[in-house]
Amino acid sequence: MTEAKKPWNQEAFNLTMKESKNELEELKTQLQNLMVRFGMRALKTYQAARTEPLRPMEVKSLVKYEVDSAIIDLSDPKSINAIIEQATQEWEKQKK
Repeated sequence: MTEAKKPWNQEAFNLTMKESKNELEELKTQLQNLMVRFGMRALKTYQAARTEPLRPMEVKSLVKYEVDSAIIDLSDPKSINAIIEQATQEWEKQKK
């Protein structure tokens, strides 16, 4: 048996889109903060192997390299598939 389609509710959709926009901004901020943590981890690791402080250009270069590497890792098809699978599982849990 098929489910009857619910009528379109434009007001509810507009409200959800507004809330979703706010959530997206919050998630972007959280992601940026997480990427800062990746950069800080790299800086601490490199600094531990040196006696003199990292120079400003080294800091920028190391953070850029770390962020680029994380983006490349997450862009790998295996990573994307794992994210899709996990999101699908979470979606199914929420529907119950």
